[in-house]
Amino acid sequence: MVSKIAIACQGGGSHAAFAAGVLLRLLSPELRAGYELKGISGTSGGAMCAALAWAGLICEGGGPDEAMRRLSGFWETLKADDLPSYLTNALSLAAARLPVTMEISPYFVPAPAASIMRGWLEDHLRLDEIKGRPAAPPQLLIGATDVLSGQRVVIGGDKITYDALIASAAVPFLYEAVPFENFMLWDGLFSVNPPVRELIREEIDELWIIQINPQASLSVPVTTAEIIDRRNELSGNIALAQELHFVHTINELLAAQAKLGDGTLPLGDGNYRKVTIRLVEAGLDKYDYASKLDRDPSFIDHLMKLGWDRASGFFDDASLWPRPEAITAKELRV
Repeated sequence: MVSKIAIACQGGGSHAAFAAGVLLRLLSPELRAGYELKGISGTSGGAMCAALAWAGLICEGGGPDEAMRRLSGFWETLKADDLPSYLTNALSLAAARLPVTMEISPYFVPAPAASIMRGWLEDHLRLDEIKGRPAAPPQLLIGATDVLSGQRVVIGGDKITYDALIASAAVPFLYEAVPFENFMLWDGLFSVNPPVRELIREEIDELWIIQINPQASLSVPVTTAEIIDRRNELSGNIALAQELHFVHTINELLAAQAKLGDGTLPLGDGNYRKVTIRLVEAGLDKYDYASKLDRDPSFIDHLMKLGWDRASGFFDDASLWPRPEAITAKELRV
């Protein structure tokens, strides 16, 4: 029997090319028949990947091949493959690797990131082709953070807009906070990276997580760039851990209440059932913070190929989470 699954894509700037590679492989003819995609979510770069796949799947005349075209086209456009882009990319990387920060408020010196991203999305996401179409699987969920309240914000359904996607990737100092309904939004990294809780309200058997940020660090960060990078990794992974532990707790409650005849757990506005969690890590700990800004074509191609090669890991027992050897919160108590 084909498993019903949902996919959640973590963000991480250019490192999200790994997620694109994973999705391209999963959408390929060799693997696409092995599962039924019921939901997909993402934050920041992961949100872009999730949205592009979703748009290709649900647009008129769309399907996995169209999803692959939109994903590939977006990342091809993002590459710094002409002289002006190459020089801009090189200067950005050099500034990011200086021993002191060069951050300037985007409110004092307007940054072009939002307008550039909007152009790329308009070219490849093409939301006008989807507007008004009846809701159909997969469901798309985008994660962002409300600057004022500090709450996680999850956007889906007919509220998916270019502004919502830009907000999900709105890294402070590169973007102004994005107005969206009653919120002022920053990158979802700080609170929901990526959305998971809402995905398991769908009738799914498995939840597949694409984790971009390294869980562990081999050394204590010393330089300014290293400290910023590790701070961001910890923020994003804490948000992911909270989402995953919610799912794991639901699974434990279901096991403890096995007497329920239908195997579901009515709770709040959800009707939950046991979900197997699988996680594939990018393993990008050797790359520095500046590389998350790197649009060099060879680097993007490398990350996409890495994702492609590791996509089959979702079908292996090694991807099951939590892993038996994992250190639990209980064991860390002192």
